[in-house]
Amino acid sequence: MLATLTVIVIIGCVKDIPYTDQPIPISFDAGLSSVNTRAPIANLTSGLTGIQILRAADIATSPDWSVVSSVATTANIAAGGSVGSLSVAQYYNANPALNAWFMAFYPSGTMGTGKVSWTITGQEDIIVAPSVSAGNKTIPVNPTTLAFAHKLTQLQFEVLAASATAITQWGTVSSIKVNADTALELTLSTNALASASSPVNTDLTISGTFPVTLTTSAAAVGVIMVKPKDALNTIKVTTANSPEQTVSISGLTTTVAGSAHKITLTFTELGGITFSATLTDWVTGTPGTGTVQ
Repeated sequence: MLATLTVIVIIGCVKDIPYTDQPIPISFDAGLSSVNTRAPIANLTSGLTGIQILRAADIATSPDWSVVSSVATTANIAAGGSVGSLSVAQYYNANPALNAWFMAFYPSGTMGTGKVSWTITGQEDIIVAPSVSAGNKTIPVNPTTLAFAHKLTQLQFEVLAASATAITQWGTVSSIKVNADTALELTLSTNALASASSPVNTDLTISGTFPVTLTTSAAAVGVIMVKPKDALNTIKVTTANSPEQTVSISGLTTTVAGSAHKITLTFTELGGITFSATLTDWVTGTPGTGTVQ
């Protein structure tokens, strides 16, 4: 979408500006890699409001993102991926030897020099479009595609009871929690998301409506999005008839950015919960299992 160029005409003796010297606007398009902020974003068919677009200093090659400290413009993604409603129109440098460079992210965060930070609750889907050249006034890349990808991993939970007796023993499920780093920082120069220099570790409750009544059929109960790590070792489960307990999970040796891991909690008789984990929706991964007595 081309930004509108407003020309103010002043009556008087004014030298005409040659057409070739008029600023050339930069337009954008957006795409989302095959991965699923506030609810997981599956695609951009419904659009997205308030993406944050960064611009490095114009240069022929190798932009320096380490010194970028502010958002150049915000914009909205329309259904289908076209980008418009820029808060500040972007133009090519008058020098055709200098390329324009952009990054983008969503949702909004706190900008620092060369980085952006978020405090997550587990329900934000952080997506980032890495550095891309928009070309220059002589060889423009219009529209310039912002290729967003997910930076977090998604954990999808479902529950079931092994028998009617197990339903009676456990009662309703009150909560499911995942321990996660909630203070996160994206380094612009590397496009790497990591825990903040002063980490904040918090038990986050998955989304969904609780309490959940158990049945003998598996039912999805909620999701949570957290920073990927080497393994998901434990979660915390509380039911109406059981206090909160920490449950060890084995087999899920890594959680991956842009991947949805489905974790099935089976509540068995005699106090045991069994777990299985598979990687679904975004990519296929290695399954895992776990048991608590």
